[in-house]
Amino acid sequence: MDALEAIRKRRSVRRYTDRPVDEADLDELLRLALLAPTGGMAQAWSLIVVRDPETRAALADIVMRGGAEYFRVMRPPAPGTTPEEHAEWARGYAQQALGTYPQVPVWVVGLRVPRDLFPADQASLERDADVVSVGFMMENLYVAARAKGLGTVPTVFHWFLEDEFRALLDIPAEVEIPLLTPLGHPEEFPVGLPPALEKIRRPWRTLVHDERWGRPRA
Repeated sequence: MDALEAIRKRRSVRRYTDRPVDEADLDELLRLALLAPTGGMAQAWSLIVVRDPETRAALADIVMRGGAEYFRVMRPPAPGTTPEEHAEWARGYAQQALGTYPQVPVWVVGLRVPRDLFPADQASLERDADVVSVGFMMENLYVAARAKGLGTVPTVFHWFLEDEFRALLDIPAEVEIPLLTPLGHPEEFPVGLPPALEKIRRPWRTLVHDERWGRPRA
């Protein structure tokens, strides 16, 4: 599968088998991820690859509990439900949507590692540049994984339990954790978008402005 097809067919995969990821494929994906652009060759990033079964299980548990909190916060409650009932729904939905996470064979954690190359009064600009570079790195990983028939999904559910996540992987306070992903063989690749997302997806032409703002191609 070439890069253009891999971009078109990349999907957010949340259902995985326990089939192992080939070691040579994993190494190649990591190298491709780290070929992403990085301003001034700062390489203000690192990857943690988690394969130990006990650590994977603990990581999946954190992500699933964080997912439940995300769904509680981001999804509107059904009419007439109490906060407790909505929280219980969110936990059930996380279990349903992410229930295969404990058997994912590999987790890849994308980190921002500050290099402190900018002047002190421009530290926020440096951070923005670094986080963008981490995004480039992870997108390389997502597309390359799809080309090899492997699934990924950009994941931020650890944000809701960050202290616990840091402690699990010994991540120091100064290192940020913008993104992580499961990496494995999907039960199947999703086709299209769920109806709720398809309904709100904006046509691409409305997001492209010609020459200046306010002139959408649509």
